[in-house]
Amino acid sequence: MRIGLYGPFLFELAVGLKEHTAHEVCLFLDKKTMPRSLREESQLADRSFIRLGDWETRQAILCPRVAPITRELSRFDVVLVTELGPVFAAQSGVQYVFIPTGWDLTCGPFPIRARRTRSRGVPDLTAAIIAARLRGGIRKARSIWAAPFKPFTEAVERLGCSIGTDLPQPIDTQLFSPDGGLGETPEAFDGLTIFHPARMMFTPDPFLVETGQCKWNDLLLRGFADAVAQGVEAQLVLLERASSPDEALAKELIHELGVDEKVRWLSPETPDGFSWRELALLYQSSDIVVDEFGGWFGLVALEGASCGKPVINCVDEEAMALMYPGGHPFLQAQTRSEVCDLIVLLSESERRETLGKASQKWVVDNHDRGVVARRCESTLSTLGMV
Repeated sequence: MRIGLYGPFLFELAVGLKEHTAHEVCLFLDKKTMPRSLREESQLADRSFIRLGDWETRQAILCPRVAPITRELSRFDVVLVTELGPVFAAQSGVQYVFIPTGWDLTCGPFPIRARRTRSRGVPDLTAAIIAARLRGGIRKARSIWAAPFKPFTEAVERLGCSIGTDLPQPIDTQLFSPDGGLGETPEAFDGLTIFHPARMMFTPDPFLVETGQCKWNDLLLRGFADAVAQGVEAQLVLLERASSPDEALAKELIHELGVDEKVRWLSPETPDGFSWRELALLYQSSDIVVDEFGGWFGLVALEGASCGKPVINCVDEEAMALMYPGGHPFLQAQTRSEVCDLIVLLSESERRETLGKASQKWVVDNHDRGVVARRCESTLSTLGMV
Protein backbone atom coordinates (compact mmCIF):
# COMPACT_ATOMS: atom_id res chain seq x y z
CA MET A 1 0.00 0.00 0.00
CA ARG A 2 1.28 3.47 -0.92
CA ILE A 3 0.57 6.15 1.68
CA GLY A 4 1.23 9.81 0.93
CA LEU A 5 1.34 12.52 3.58
CA TYR A 6 1.35 16.31 3.23
CA GLY A 7 2.57 18.93 5.69
CA PRO A 8 5.32 19.31 8.35
CA PHE A 9 2.88 18.52 11.17
CA LEU A 10 2.82 14.92 9.87
CA PHE A 11 6.59 14.37 9.89
CA GLU A 12 6.69 12.14 12.97
CA LEU A 13 3.69 10.16 11.76
CA ALA A 14 5.38 9.64 8.40
CA VAL A 15 8.57 8.42 10.08
CA GLY A 16 6.55 6.12 12.30
CA LEU A 17 4.69 4.61 9.35
CA LYS A 18 7.95 4.17 7.46
CA GLU A 19 9.72 2.47 10.37
CA HIS A 20 6.89 0.42 11.86
CA THR A 21 4.67 -0.67 8.96
CA ALA A 22 5.25 -2.41 5.64
CA HIS A 23 3.69 0.37 3.57
CA GLU A 24 5.43 2.56 1.01
CA VAL A 25 5.43 6.01 2.62
CA CYS A 26 6.23 9.46 1.22
CA LEU A 27 5.94 12.87 2.90
CA PHE A 28 5.56 16.08 0.89
CA LEU A 29 6.90 19.30 2.40
CA ASP A 30 6.63 22.81 1.03
CA LYS A 31 10.02 24.53 1.03
CA LYS A 32 8.70 27.91 2.12
CA THR A 33 6.61 26.69 5.05
CA MET A 34 8.92 24.00 6.43
CA PRO A 35 9.82 24.94 10.05
CA ARG A 36 13.37 24.99 11.31
CA SER A 37 12.57 22.13 13.65
CA LEU A 38 12.75 19.84 10.61
CA ARG A 39 15.75 21.32 8.86
CA GLU A 40 18.31 19.28 10.80
CA GLU A 41 16.51 15.95 10.39
CA SER A 42 18.61 13.34 8.59
CA GLN A 43 15.46 11.91 6.98
CA LEU A 44 15.37 14.92 4.64
CA ALA A 45 18.25 13.41 2.67
CA ASP A 46 16.10 10.44 1.68
CA ARG A 47 14.40 11.75 -1.46
CA SER A 48 12.39 8.54 -1.85
CA PHE A 49 10.77 9.35 1.51
CA ILE A 50 10.77 13.17 1.72
CA ARG A 51 9.76 15.25 -1.28
CA LEU A 52 10.58 18.94 -0.97
CA GLY A 53 9.04 21.34 -3.45
CA ASP A 54 7.35 24.68 -4.07
CA TRP A 55 3.94 23.09 -3.69
CA GLU A 56 1.89 25.98 -2.27
CA THR A 57 2.29 28.51 -5.08
CA ARG A 58 -0.37 31.07 -5.90
CA GLN A 59 -1.11 29.23 -9.13
CA ALA A 60 -1.46 25.91 -7.30
CA ILE A 61 -4.03 27.34 -4.89
CA LEU A 62 -5.97 29.08 -7.66
CA CYS A 63 -6.01 25.99 -9.87
CA PRO A 64 -5.47 22.98 -7.57
CA ARG A 65 -6.77 20.51 -10.16
CA VAL A 66 -3.66 20.96 -12.31
CA ALA A 67 -1.17 21.71 -9.51
CA PRO A 68 2.02 19.59 -9.42
CA ILE A 69 1.30 18.46 -5.85
CA THR A 70 -2.16 17.25 -6.86
CA ARG A 71 -0.57 15.13 -9.56
CA GLU A 72 1.91 13.72 -7.07
CA LEU A 73 -0.77 12.83 -4.52
CA SER A 74 -2.84 11.07 -7.18
CA ARG A 75 -0.19 8.34 -7.36
CA PHE A 76 -0.94 7.06 -3.87
CA ASP A 77 -3.59 4.70 -2.57
CA VAL A 78 -4.30 6.74 0.58
CA VAL A 79 -3.36 10.29 1.49
CA LEU A 80 -3.13 11.92 4.95
CA VAL A 81 -3.13 15.71 4.82
CA THR A 82 -2.90 18.74 7.05
CA GLU A 83 -2.75 22.54 6.65
CA LEU A 84 -3.52 23.30 2.95
CA GLY A 85 -3.35 19.62 2.05
CA PRO A 86 -7.15 19.21 1.65
CA VAL A 87 -7.09 21.81 -1.15
CA PHE A 88 -4.98 19.50 -3.29
CA ALA A 89 -6.11 16.10 -2.04
CA ALA A 90 -9.71 16.93 -2.97
CA GLN A 91 -8.66 17.13 -6.62
CA SER A 92 -6.41 14.05 -6.61
CA GLY A 93 -9.08 11.39 -6.98
CA VAL A 94 -7.61 9.52 -3.98
CA GLN A 95 -9.26 8.79 -0.62
CA TYR A 96 -7.80 11.06 2.04
CA VAL A 97 -7.97 11.87 5.74
CA PHE A 98 -7.67 15.40 7.15
CA ILE A 99 -5.59 15.75 10.36
CA PRO A 100 -5.82 19.44 11.40
CA THR A 101 -3.11 21.36 13.23
CA GLY A 102 -5.37 24.15 14.50
CA TRP A 103 -5.47 27.13 12.11
CA ASP A 104 -6.39 24.92 9.16
CA LEU A 105 -9.67 23.96 10.86
CA THR A 106 -10.51 26.79 13.25
CA CYS A 107 -9.44 29.83 11.20
CA GLY A 108 -8.58 29.05 7.58
CA PRO A 109 -12.08 27.98 6.47
CA PHE A 110 -13.71 31.03 8.09
CA PRO A 111 -12.17 34.22 6.61
CA ILE A 112 -14.79 36.60 8.00
CA ARG A 113 -14.55 35.27 11.54
CA ALA A 114 -10.74 35.34 11.30
CA ARG A 115 -10.48 38.80 9.69
CA ARG A 116 -9.13 40.48 12.83
CA THR A 117 -6.00 38.32 12.60
CA ARG A 118 -4.83 39.82 9.28
CA SER A 119 -4.45 43.11 7.43
CA ARG A 120 -7.14 44.54 5.16
CA GLY A 121 -6.98 44.55 1.35
CA VAL A 122 -5.12 41.87 -0.61
CA PRO A 123 -4.82 39.55 2.43
CA ASP A 124 -8.65 39.54 2.64
CA LEU A 125 -8.94 38.41 -0.98
CA THR A 126 -6.26 35.75 -0.55
CA ALA A 127 -7.92 34.47 2.63
CA ALA A 128 -11.29 34.22 0.88
CA ILE A 129 -9.85 32.15 -1.95
CA ILE A 130 -7.96 29.83 0.39
CA ALA A 131 -11.03 29.47 2.61
CA ALA A 132 -13.25 28.43 -0.29
CA ARG A 133 -10.75 25.80 -1.43
CA LEU A 134 -10.11 24.62 2.13
CA ARG A 135 -13.79 24.27 3.08
CA GLY A 136 -14.46 22.13 0.03
CA GLY A 137 -11.40 20.00 0.68
CA ILE A 138 -12.25 19.39 4.33
CA ARG A 139 -15.84 18.42 3.53
CA LYS A 140 -14.72 15.88 0.94
CA ALA A 141 -12.29 14.13 3.30
CA ARG A 142 -13.11 10.51 4.07
CA SER A 143 -12.57 11.28 7.75
CA ILE A 144 -11.37 14.06 10.04
CA TRP A 145 -9.02 12.95 12.81
CA ALA A 146 -8.94 15.54 15.57
CA ALA A 147 -9.04 15.75 19.35
CA PRO A 148 -12.57 16.44 20.67
CA PHE A 149 -11.64 19.82 22.13
CA LYS A 150 -14.17 22.63 21.80
CA PRO A 151 -12.38 24.70 19.11
CA PHE A 152 -12.29 21.66 16.82
CA THR A 153 -15.80 20.37 17.55
CA GLU A 154 -17.33 23.81 16.96
CA ALA A 155 -15.39 24.27 13.72
CA VAL A 156 -16.45 20.94 12.20
CA GLU A 157 -20.04 21.66 13.22
CA ARG A 158 -19.95 24.94 11.28
CA LEU A 159 -18.63 23.04 8.28
CA GLY A 160 -21.40 20.46 8.53
CA CYS A 161 -18.91 17.69 9.24
CA SER A 162 -18.01 15.53 12.21
CA ILE A 163 -14.83 14.27 13.83
CA GLY A 164 -14.19 10.64 12.97
CA THR A 165 -11.63 9.82 15.65
CA ASP A 166 -8.60 11.21 17.41
CA LEU A 167 -5.10 10.21 16.35
CA PRO A 168 -2.61 11.12 19.10
CA GLN A 169 0.18 13.48 18.12
CA PRO A 170 3.30 11.30 17.64
CA ILE A 171 6.56 12.17 19.41
CA ASP A 172 10.16 11.09 18.91
CA THR A 173 10.54 9.67 22.42
CA GLN A 174 14.21 8.90 21.79
CA LEU A 175 15.04 12.55 21.14
CA PHE A 176 12.64 13.93 23.74
CA SER A 177 13.77 11.82 26.66
CA PRO A 178 15.31 12.49 30.09
CA ASP A 179 18.72 12.04 28.48
CA GLY A 180 18.61 12.16 24.71
CA GLY A 181 22.37 11.92 24.31
CA LEU A 182 22.49 15.38 22.75
CA GLY A 183 25.44 16.69 24.75
CA GLU A 184 25.70 19.02 27.72
CA THR A 185 22.61 20.90 28.79
CA PRO A 186 22.76 24.67 29.47
CA GLU A 187 24.53 25.72 32.67
CA ALA A 188 22.68 24.55 35.75
CA PHE A 189 20.71 26.81 38.08
CA ASP A 190 20.75 26.02 41.80
CA GLY A 191 17.03 26.62 42.22
CA LEU A 192 13.93 25.49 40.36
CA THR A 193 13.96 26.01 36.58
CA ILE A 194 10.53 26.42 34.97
CA PHE A 195 10.47 26.24 31.18
CA HIS A 196 7.60 27.78 29.20
CA PRO A 197 8.35 27.76 25.44
CA ALA A 198 4.84 28.73 24.29
CA ARG A 199 4.06 31.93 22.42
CA MET A 200 2.88 34.84 24.53
CA MET A 201 -0.84 35.28 23.81
CA PHE A 202 -2.98 36.39 26.72
CA THR A 203 -4.98 39.38 25.48
CA PRO A 204 -8.58 38.07 25.77
CA ASP A 205 -9.65 38.69 22.18
CA PRO A 206 -13.00 36.85 21.71
CA PHE A 207 -11.91 35.17 18.48
CA LEU A 208 -8.60 33.99 19.93
CA VAL A 209 -10.40 32.62 22.99
CA GLU A 210 -13.03 30.88 20.85
CA THR A 211 -10.44 29.21 18.62
CA GLY A 212 -8.18 28.17 21.49
CA GLN A 213 -5.33 30.46 20.48
CA CYS A 214 -5.33 32.49 23.70
CA LYS A 215 -2.79 30.78 25.96
CA TRP A 216 -3.43 32.84 29.12
CA ASN A 217 0.31 32.99 29.86
CA ASP A 218 -0.29 35.83 32.32
CA LEU A 219 -1.56 33.22 34.81
CA LEU A 220 1.90 31.68 34.79
CA LEU A 221 3.68 35.03 35.17
CA ARG A 222 1.49 36.04 38.11
CA GLY A 223 1.58 32.60 39.76
CA PHE A 224 5.35 32.45 39.35
CA ALA A 225 5.75 35.87 41.00
CA ASP A 226 3.56 34.71 43.91
CA ALA A 227 5.65 31.56 44.37
CA VAL A 228 8.85 33.62 44.42
CA ALA A 229 7.25 35.94 46.99
CA GLN A 230 6.58 32.85 49.14
CA GLY A 231 10.27 32.05 49.11
CA VAL A 232 10.61 29.54 46.29
CA GLU A 233 14.03 29.90 44.66
CA ALA A 234 13.15 29.66 40.99
CA GLN A 235 13.81 31.01 37.53
CA LEU A 236 11.40 31.19 34.62
CA VAL A 237 12.81 30.50 31.14
CA LEU A 238 10.88 31.99 28.20
CA LEU A 239 11.55 32.16 24.46
CA GLU A 240 11.67 35.34 22.42
CA ARG A 241 9.94 34.80 19.10
CA ALA A 242 8.47 36.95 16.36
CA SER A 243 5.21 34.99 16.52
CA SER A 244 4.46 36.07 20.12
CA PRO A 245 2.00 38.98 19.79
CA ASP A 246 1.96 39.71 23.53
CA GLU A 247 5.69 39.44 24.21
CA ALA A 248 6.06 43.14 24.94
CA LEU A 249 3.06 43.01 27.29
CA ALA A 250 4.60 40.00 29.03
CA LYS A 251 7.84 41.89 29.64
CA GLU A 252 5.89 44.83 31.05
CA LEU A 253 3.94 42.53 33.36
CA ILE A 254 7.10 40.79 34.54
CA HIS A 255 8.57 44.20 35.42
CA GLU A 256 5.39 45.23 37.25
CA LEU A 257 5.49 41.99 39.24
CA GLY A 258 9.08 42.72 40.22
CA VAL A 259 10.58 39.45 38.99
CA ASP A 260 12.76 40.71 36.12
CA GLU A 261 15.86 39.14 37.63
CA LYS A 262 14.09 35.78 37.93
CA VAL A 263 13.16 35.55 34.24
CA ARG A 264 15.49 34.50 31.41
CA TRP A 265 14.52 35.23 27.82
CA LEU A 266 16.27 33.03 25.26
CA SER A 267 16.61 33.95 21.59
CA PRO A 268 17.24 31.50 18.73
CA GLU A 269 20.43 31.85 16.73
CA THR A 270 18.42 32.32 13.53
CA PRO A 271 15.08 34.00 12.74
CA ASP A 272 13.70 30.55 11.88
CA GLY A 273 13.49 29.61 15.57
CA PHE A 274 14.80 26.70 17.60
CA SER A 275 15.50 23.22 16.27
CA TRP A 276 14.05 20.14 17.93
CA ARG A 277 17.46 19.27 19.34
CA GLU A 278 17.88 22.71 20.87
CA LEU A 279 14.43 22.46 22.44
CA ALA A 280 15.12 18.96 23.77
CA LEU A 281 18.19 20.29 25.61
CA LEU A 282 16.11 23.06 27.16
CA TYR A 283 13.45 20.61 28.33
CA GLN A 284 16.11 18.33 29.78
CA SER A 285 17.73 21.21 31.70
CA SER A 286 14.44 22.26 33.31
CA ASP A 287 12.63 21.00 36.42
CA ILE A 288 9.06 21.90 35.43
CA VAL A 289 7.48 22.49 32.03
CA VAL A 290 4.46 24.75 31.65
CA ASP A 291 2.23 24.39 28.60
CA GLU A 292 -0.82 26.65 28.16
CA PHE A 293 -4.11 27.29 29.94
CA GLY A 294 -6.60 27.47 27.05
CA GLY A 295 -8.34 24.14 27.57
CA TRP A 296 -6.24 21.89 25.38
CA PHE A 297 -2.61 20.84 25.05
CA GLY A 298 0.05 20.88 22.36
CA LEU A 299 3.56 19.74 21.63
CA VAL A 300 4.99 21.59 24.63
CA ALA A 301 3.10 19.32 27.03
CA LEU A 302 4.06 16.15 25.16
CA GLU A 303 7.71 17.06 24.65
CA GLY A 304 8.12 18.15 28.26
CA ALA A 305 6.44 15.02 29.61
CA SER A 306 8.48 12.83 27.26
CA CYS A 307 11.62 14.36 28.78
CA GLY A 308 10.44 13.20 32.19
CA LYS A 309 9.25 16.56 33.49
CA PRO A 310 6.03 17.32 35.36
CA VAL A 311 3.80 19.48 33.15
CA ILE A 312 1.41 22.21 34.29
CA ASN A 313 -1.48 23.24 32.05
CA CYS A 314 -5.27 23.45 31.88
CA VAL A 315 -7.18 20.98 29.70
CA ASP A 316 -10.83 20.09 29.13
CA GLU A 317 -11.20 17.04 31.35
CA GLU A 318 -14.26 15.70 29.50
CA ALA A 319 -12.37 15.66 26.22
CA MET A 320 -9.33 14.13 27.89
CA ALA A 321 -11.48 11.36 29.41
CA LEU A 322 -12.73 10.45 25.93
CA MET A 323 -9.19 10.20 24.58
CA TYR A 324 -7.47 8.76 27.65
CA PRO A 325 -9.88 6.69 29.77
CA GLY A 326 -6.96 5.67 31.97
CA GLY A 327 -6.17 9.29 32.84
CA HIS A 328 -3.32 11.69 32.06
CA PRO A 329 -0.37 13.09 34.04
CA PHE A 330 -0.82 16.84 33.48
CA LEU A 331 -1.16 19.03 36.58
CA GLN A 332 -4.16 21.35 36.32
CA ALA A 333 -4.33 25.07 37.12
CA GLN A 334 -6.92 27.69 36.17
CA THR A 335 -5.91 30.60 38.40
CA ARG A 336 -2.72 32.34 39.47
CA SER A 337 -3.09 30.90 42.98
CA GLU A 338 -3.35 27.37 41.58
CA VAL A 339 -0.25 27.96 39.45
CA CYS A 340 1.56 29.23 42.53
CA ASP A 341 0.45 26.24 44.62
CA LEU A 342 1.72 23.78 42.00
CA ILE A 343 5.09 25.51 41.77
CA VAL A 344 5.42 25.34 45.55
CA LEU A 345 4.35 21.68 45.49
CA LEU A 346 6.89 20.84 42.79
CA SER A 347 9.72 22.50 44.66
CA GLU A 348 10.11 19.06 46.30
CA SER A 349 12.56 17.09 44.16
CA GLU A 350 11.18 13.64 45.03
CA ARG A 351 7.68 14.67 44.00
CA ARG A 352 9.01 16.04 40.70
CA GLU A 353 10.89 12.83 40.01
CA THR A 354 7.84 10.65 40.68
CA LEU A 355 5.54 12.77 38.51
CA GLY A 356 8.18 13.07 35.81
CA LYS A 357 8.61 9.31 35.50
CA ALA A 358 4.84 8.83 35.27
CA SER A 359 4.65 11.56 32.61
CA GLN A 360 7.35 9.96 30.49
CA LYS A 361 5.73 6.51 30.65
CA TRP A 362 2.36 7.97 29.65
CA VAL A 363 3.87 9.64 26.57
CA VAL A 364 5.75 6.49 25.55
CA ASP A 365 2.58 4.41 25.94
CA ASN A 366 0.30 6.82 24.06
CA HIS A 367 2.35 9.14 21.84
CA ASP A 368 5.51 7.33 20.74
CA ARG A 369 5.58 7.58 16.95
CA GLY A 370 5.69 3.81 16.54
CA VAL A 371 2.61 3.39 18.74
CA VAL A 372 0.75 6.12 16.85
CA ALA A 373 1.78 4.73 13.44
CA ARG A 374 0.34 1.32 14.27
CA ARG A 375 -2.86 2.95 15.52
CA CYS A 376 -3.05 4.96 12.30
CA GLU A 377 -2.69 1.80 10.23
CA SER A 378 -5.40 0.07 12.28
CA THR A 379 -7.79 3.01 11.89
CA LEU A 380 -7.24 3.16 8.14
CA SER A 381 -7.96 -0.56 8.00
CA THR A 382 -11.19 -0.08 9.95
CA LEU A 383 -12.24 2.53 7.38
CA GLY A 384 -11.42 0.10 4.59
CA MET A 385 -8.71 2.38 3.24
CA VAL A 386 -5.81 -0.12 3.53
